[in-house]
Amino acid sequence: MAKTRRTDNYIVTAVLIACVFVIAGFFGDYYYDLNDDVLIKDILSGSYTGVPEGHNIQMLYPISALISLFYKVARALPWYGIFLCVIQYGCFALIIKRTVDALAFSEKGFWKKIIFLLFEAGIVLGLFLPHLVYVQYTVTCGLMSATAAFLILTKKDDENNMYVVPLILLLAAFCIRSEMLLLTLPMVLVAILMKYVLVCFEIDLSGMKSAEGSSYQEKRNYFIKYLNLCLGILSGILVCLAINKLAYLSPEWKEFTTLFENRTELYDFQSIPDYNENKAFYDSIGMSESSQKLLLNYNFGLDESIDAGMLGQIADYAATIRTDEKPMGTRIAEAARLYFYRLCHVSAPKGYEYPMTDFPWNIPVLILYVAAFIGCFGAFNWDMKKTVASLLLLVLVFACRTSLWMYIIVRGRDPIRITHPLYLLEILILAGMILALYCLRGSYSKDKEPFFDRVLLGFMCASTVAVFVGMPYEVAVVDRELIRRTSSLTRYETLNEYMKERSDNYYLIDVYTSVSFATVTGNDEATYSEKMFGGVGNSGYNHDLLGGWASKSPLSVKKLHDRGYSSMEEALVSPGVYFVQNLDTDTDWLVDYYASKGKTVTVSRVDTVEEVFGIYSVYVSE
Repeated sequence: MAKTRRTDNYIVTAVLIACVFVIAGFFGDYYYDLNDDVLIKDILSGSYTGVPEGHNIQMLYPISALISLFYKVARALPWYGIFLCVIQYGCFALIIKRTVDALAFSEKGFWKKIIFLLFEAGIVLGLFLPHLVYVQYTVTCGLMSATAAFLILTKKDDENNMYVVPLILLLAAFCIRSEMLLLTLPMVLVAILMKYVLVCFEIDLSGMKSAEGSSYQEKRNYFIKYLNLCLGILSGILVCLAINKLAYLSPEWKEFTTLFENRTELYDFQSIPDYNENKAFYDSIGMSESSQKLLLNYNFGLDESIDAGMLGQIADYAATIRTDEKPMGTRIAEAARLYFYRLCHVSAPKGYEYPMTDFPWNIPVLILYVAAFIGCFGAFNWDMKKTVASLLLLVLVFACRTSLWMYIIVRGRDPIRITHPLYLLEILILAGMILALYCLRGSYSKDKEPFFDRVLLGFMCASTVAVFVGMPYEVAVVDRELIRRTSSLTRYETLNEYMKERSDNYYLIDVYTSVSFATVTGNDEATYSEKMFGGVGNSGYNHDLLGGWASKSPLSVKKLHDRGYSSMEEALVSPGVYFVQNLDTDTDWLVDYYASKGKTVTVSRVDTVEEVFGIYSVYVSE
């Protein structure tokens, strides 16, 4: 009987995931969400340097090396896209499977299982659908963290290997996007604490005792078990960091790592100081106005003198002269107002990311808090000690989420690739708490259909309706975004084919041009991204950016040296090397830069592509 039930649970999981897969494929096409993901794929696959690389800069080495190994075995396959999609569908399969397992051992009725499963299907289709087809590694990391928290909360404690899958998910997520895992980790730790407290309640309700005959000893055993889980997470993180540090131990990679961190600080958290207003500072570090312009347009790869030390000095100086910095109290007050506004505001999303709105994510979160609140009162037959303790856990969840949201809002780093995983994590923790309370009640209550069950399931129905209400909006968002991306990609594919056909040439591309050509057309064009499973070749390409996050890395240097050039400055004025830039952008900054280096150059347009991209020859005038 138990074996049949397990088989049925696998079948239910497989059918639901298959339905989601079909629906996602019907409404959208799989894209890498951002050009960052495309460059990660290019580095891993060997398209960037000609050889699959384990040092992809954005991920930690263990997971990066593993993916690159697959490319070395079968380079023509889209392994990075497969990797991200398998993780996303796999996480939702784990969530669904755990739910049907939990409801099975709670021995509740058919319709209660349907409600919970519909709720989870609604999460995927009514909330997560855009991220399912426009895939971003930061979002994938957040999904893995949320899945781990849910598995920890809903695991039946007499089963073996209770920590293996969550631990693997958390450590893999850390390797994929360490910053995102660390951001979500406090909520995961709250989930672990919540699980321990609920296990203690279960021990009290069931009269469970350890071999020594003491419920206290049994609670102590579980405390050690959950403490070991926390230590396992910490130890795993430290091991991953140690392996990554060893992989980037060479002087070249250490120098670039410093440059990468300083570049991130300058561009993401500071602003580049105006040259005329801060000329004395720029003179003190030996930077000309033309070089400062390279920072403004992101093409700093052209200037070899812009190194880790110089970027660090500029970032430090920018932090000291910020005149727009408001007092911390004012910033926190403004962030708090925005935080509560976003939590409660209802506004249909008009675009995939901008203008930004938290609907429909925020509505099921609010409903789930009410459902969990009711669950805390009803699960323990009005035992006030346990009720208060469970309510305090609920308050802790809200306090933790508030702290995380305030942190990202105050820092001004709240794109949907961060906020939506935070919402998902919160939803799954609340759903996991409700499911755990529900199973706890069902296992130890003598009432077959108590009022508590009906009210709680009523709120779960409301949550299910709320997530499915978002589906038409999300489908519309996916549809509009698909049109934008298809139109944009068509032009970029033409440019890529143009450069590929001229394999003897080498092309250096303006960074803004590589992201968008909207300034040329005047339309709402999508930023550059690629299909995950279309036109996959993974052959090396004969172009590079004049800046970006991989600029000045050992990979960028290798790519340039393989073409026989020592620097981009030298390459750009060499025969057979061309500059690519949007047609509406002037090239005066390029002339000014070479003039500051004592060279007079002429920039001549030799071709156009798709009426938006200009192909320029740059040569030193006699």
